[in-house]
Amino acid sequence: MWVSRAVRIPRKPFVDLDYARHMPNSYVEREKRTIPRKVYSDRFGAPDIKQYYIHPEDYVHSEKRPWEDQQLTKYIKRQDAYFGSQISNKYFELRRPTSKRMKDVEWTFFPGDLVQVMVGKDKGRQGLIMSVSRETSEVIVDGLHTRLGEDMENSERLGVDKTLRWKEQPLSVLKNHVMLVDPNDDSPCTAKWQLNATADEYIRVSTKSGYEIPIPSQAKVTYEYLQPENYIEVEGKDTPADAVLERTYHPKVASFEQEIMNDMGIKDEKQPAPTYWY
Repeated sequence: MWVSRAVRIPRKPFVDLDYARHMPNSYVEREKRTIPRKVYSDRFGAPDIKQYYIHPEDYVHSEKRPWEDQQLTKYIKRQDAYFGSQISNKYFELRRPTSKRMKDVEWTFFPGDLVQVMVGKDKGRQGLIMSVSRETSEVIVDGLHTRLGEDMENSERLGVDKTLRWKEQPLSVLKNHVMLVDPNDDSPCTAKWQLNATADEYIRVSTKSGYEIPIPSQAKVTYEYLQPENYIEVEGKDTPADAVLERTYHPKVASFEQEIMNDMGIKDEKQPAPTYWY
């Protein structure tokens, strides 16, 4: 007798947690402007010709999300320049970004983490992470590693006086510009993922002291809720969970016409002609 065993996969927070994890990939790609504008196919065996809004090799990742106003404005300008060069048959130099994304199992930084800056004028100071950029492997620390810049670009065109403020600049995790703080002695450290005692979830552990570094609650915040357990479904807008899990399609070995006839109770004595699939 064969005995089947159920395998329980441990939860991996480094894969699940992201501020925009509920965003559809199709929407993100449209906002990045890297999808084809038009595809010329059926070229008698020749490869398809794709006309892009922005060439995928020209897209440069940033610490900002692709759908944010400032970032979207830059993409549209780049898109117009790329399209204009194609119309005028001029050379357009692609930027070919060199940013590197760390592996999920190596990423241990989340919004709300207490970190210490290791470079620049704020070297040795500690602060909380405001946001992270997985594509560029960078983080933004609240009030640290700042640079004086315009509060609103081209504000004088709108009749508003130019104002300056200190803006936080990204810190690279790959280059060790920022490190986590060990909860044991408040000193900088690195962390790794390991299974907990019950082997059902991965936890962060300091490689220096072995103490667990809990994931802050701010890391669970998304566009839809602050905490998953406090999410309230909006009647008339959100699809109820029961309706999502309800199975409404039952596959049948029948044609479209036969399915309609069976649902309406219509019986046909005629035998359909045999069909062949090649």
